[in-house]
Amino acid sequence: MRIAHVSDCYLPRTGGIETQVRGLSQAQRARGDQPLVVTATPAERGRAVIQGEVDDGVPIHRLAVNLPAGLPVTPHVGRRLSSLLTDSADVVHIHGGLISPFAWPALATTVRSRLPCVVSVHSMWDGWSTVIRMASRAARWHSLPVVWTTVSRVAAQALRAALGPRVEVRLLHNGIDLDYWHSGPRPAPDATVFTVVAVTRLAQRKRPDALVDVLGGARAQVPEHIPMRALVVGDGPDRAHLERVIRSRGMDWVRLLGWRNHQQIREVFAQSDAFLSATRLESFGIAALEARTFGLPVVGLACSGINEFITHGREGLLAADDSGLATAIAELATDPVLAARITQHNRSSDPAFGWPAVVTRAEEHYRLAIQRA
Repeated sequence: MRIAHVSDCYLPRTGGIETQVRGLSQAQRARGDQPLVVTATPAERGRAVIQGEVDDGVPIHRLAVNLPAGLPVTPHVGRRLSSLLTDSADVVHIHGGLISPFAWPALATTVRSRLPCVVSVHSMWDGWSTVIRMASRAARWHSLPVVWTTVSRVAAQALRAALGPRVEVRLLHNGIDLDYWHSGPRPAPDATVFTVVAVTRLAQRKRPDALVDVLGGARAQVPEHIPMRALVVGDGPDRAHLERVIRSRGMDWVRLLGWRNHQQIREVFAQSDAFLSATRLESFGIAALEARTFGLPVVGLACSGINEFITHGREGLLAADDSGLATAIAELATDPVLAARITQHNRSSDPAFGWPAVVTRAEEHYRLAIQRA
């Protein structure tokens, strides 16, 4: 099957949608499909397009222009995009977020071109349902012959509220390479120090300030004779602010490591005892799933998409609020039996979100989209 993945962002940008588009297209190619990626992200600074670009066997078509900061905005969302999709795809898979200046016009172009279409919404639309409902009515999204999907049940609730009751919303979970995160060297963490790891973008939507608050609250609940440290992987616009907050509170046991690749993140996991996510508007939580697959107990908010693969007391601990997160971290730090039981469960079982399963589910949606078209 020829599958065109349409996304505002792609490599060299790094983020959740980019990771998923690449992972899914590579897994589909490995199974024998013919995927391609259509994106508005420039290839590199000052060079929007590389003719004949291929990413590990998957063709990349960049309808990009040179803009400041490499913004994924392009005027090529009409006839040029329609011609490319019509010539190259049996089905179009559009990947969008809350703000997607390429993906949403591409949806309209795909429908006008009478191509089968699956839409995956990768973000949480909580708090924006009314605005999006008005926009979707204007665009008549509820009447489009497309298959709407999102990455978790929590995200699906928000999407249904935005699109209205007449639109069916189906699930297409994110995927990861289970073998990569479940295998490899596992050096024992430092038994004398309880180490918490977080992998997150340091931006307001991810609540980095709340992350520091939770760590401080946990430290206050853990007896002083139990040393603690926190390793925060990730970068973003709030990093300098967060460094100032950490210094002002005297939390020198919290280290901001900056951006790390997968191999480096796995090495950080090997030094850690628990994974913490303080993000409330988390539609799924790829980093948390990777940590859970590696074997770490995961602590997160019950209202987030993390509950798609974390059951309280089994793969980790879920909390109703930030104070509950702090208590959960303290509980793992002071109850080695509980921590060991969760770790053993996570290391001895894999979650159902490997790429083969995701590819199979995606194909079901593609078949349905072809029927509807």
